Amino acid sequence: MLATFCVAGVAKADSQRSFEGRWVANNQSLTLDLSRCDDGWCGIEVTTAGSCGRTVLRAANSPSSDGVELTGQLDRDPQSLPYAVGIDLYKRTPNDPGTLMIRGHTRGDTVTEFRPWRRIYPYMVSFARAGDAVCRHNPKVS
Repeated sequence: MLATFCVAGVAKADSQRSFEGRWVANNQSLTLDLSRCDDGWCGIEVTTAGSCGRTVLRAANSPSSDGVELTGQLDRDPQSLPYAVGIDLYKRTPNDPGTLMIRGHTRGDTVTEFRPWRRIYPYMVSFARAGDAVCRHNPKVS
């Protein structure tokens, strides 16, 4: 919740290209290389050793006008349910790299679309940009 209050006074980014890059969670729980894939965005997990891991995030432009820029799924652990997520990018100034906010929730039965009007998000992490994305999504050939 603290991260939400910290970014409350800043404007949302207006360029979809601003999402691309390497993003490090402010609590150091995850590093993502976010880049374009297919008709949306993919987030590749960067391991603690700095190598490219698996694709853990898939998102697309949100069709709604509720202020969420991207919606999709975050699959942190293959043994558990993925999160339905909403992703926002906030910038203090036009030249600021911004703060990426990922909010998400699961349901006990299945993952549904992201619901921005929820009161509680079991997954809510802010990310700081740490450079350009190195890891890219490689679609399956067969």
